[in-house]
Amino acid sequence: MATLTRTALQLNAAVGIACVVAAGALMSLMLSAPERIAAAVAKDDYGSIAAAVGSELLRWLHALVHFL
Repeated sequence: MATLTRTALQLNAAVGIACVVAAGALMSLMLSAPERIAAAVAKDDYGSIAAAVGSELLRWLHALVHFL
């Protein structure tokens, strides 16, 4: 039972970290390209917002790898 609880807590932590990173990427996008986000929301084009968030995350990963 303890193993199941520990696994559930680790999964919960991983999901929480992923949500925080995705929210940070979205906030970064909203600060750097608000007109692009507003236009996509106005057109109900959430796929382009998801693609932009993914691109932002890849840009962060590239910067991190370049730093290391």
